[in-house]
Amino acid sequence: MKRLSFSAFLLCLSSVTINAAVLRVCESCAVRKISDAIHLARPADTIEIDGGTYHEGIIRIFKPLRIVGIHHPVIDGDKNGHVIYVSANDVSIEGLVVRNSGISDLEEFAGIYVDHSQRCRIISNHLEENTYGVYLAYSSGCVLQDNSIVGAHHDEITAGNGVHLYSVEHIQVFGNDVSGHRDGLYFEFATLMQIESNKVYHNLRYGMHFMFSHDNDFANNLFQDNPTGCALMYSRHLKVHENHFEKSLGFAAYGLLLKDIQDSEFTKNIFSGNTVAVYMEGATRDEFRLNLIRRNGWALRILGSADDNVFKQNDFEENVFDVGTNSRDASNTFEGNYWSRYTGYDLDKNGIGDVPYRPVAIFGYWVNQYSVLIMLLSSPVVEFLEVAERVFPVITPVDLKDSSPMLRPQSH
Repeated sequence: MKRLSFSAFLLCLSSVTINAAVLRVCESCAVRKISDAIHLARPADTIEIDGGTYHEGIIRIFKPLRIVGIHHPVIDGDKNGHVIYVSANDVSIEGLVVRNSGISDLEEFAGIYVDHSQRCRIISNHLEENTYGVYLAYSSGCVLQDNSIVGAHHDEITAGNGVHLYSVEHIQVFGNDVSGHRDGLYFEFATLMQIESNKVYHNLRYGMHFMFSHDNDFANNLFQDNPTGCALMYSRHLKVHENHFEKSLGFAAYGLLLKDIQDSEFTKNIFSGNTVAVYMEGATRDEFRLNLIRRNGWALRILGSADDNVFKQNDFEENVFDVGTNSRDASNTFEGNYWSRYTGYDLDKNGIGDVPYRPVAIFGYWVNQYSVLIMLLSSPVVEFLEVAERVFPVITPVDLKDSSPMLRPQSH
């Protein structure tokens, strides 16, 4: 068999590019239906859809195509199944308004559903009134960028997730605005992802929720006004940095919930206005560095099953309780953090407190065991017990301490 020369290969490639056509869909065009344009198009063609509203049932994209909206065309699924179903590689969907997927107890209907696809691109679309916004399954190398994804369901049973990824790898989720869903971002068996600069807010359960998803990078995201900002479970080797976790409020509300997370890094994040900033259960060998944890109910709630974690150079400012635990064992390391509640001294003026800081207060310890006791906060009896426990600690973990507390904040 003869091999093509490199110049012949380039000639073939340029021929494919030159021969790629642009098909236009509009009311006055030769092609008026999106589905007809898909059937007429050849691989690598572009389909431009003009403004208007299109009711065509499920739009099936089964070949490599670029679908571009002109003047924000509305693709309406009429609440019947998926609105757009992608089953090909190298599909790009840009500039569409996608709404009204079906609702089902048995199937996960989405505005845009992508199945077994490589290198898909879903960019600058607006998705509304869908059960699931964008759903990717068994796919890789895709980009979800600058989409607005708004749910309208008011209970967790009927609602789906804004971005739902299942069994995927090498996915980039950048600059999306996600609200009004059960979980804003949901990932399961999703690895080697980049999740960056998304705004995720006003969702019903979690801003971001993922399980069994390793080696992922989360940066510069805002999780705001979700019952729990992020719930990260059963995963390892995560990099979580420069995110904001804000205003997760309620009886069991957390800025960041970690369940069985191992060997991960949490750096330069900001936690503010949460009932609990960080909750840890079964988390091991994780490192928290240069985070700002400010004005939360609890800064940290660490169960006894979480061990060998390191907290260095973080700022704990104006939290009601710094650390809560249900164990008297101290198997985590605190070193060189700033604690606004620290009242020690620095005689040698090196910026480091001369006496250790013990962040578990006796009242906080009991509230962690019996939450109803919170009504006694600020009572004179509690203040007396706190003073006595600092002098003769008998209940709180004696070895849970920061031996080199900083006198000035470091993370900002």
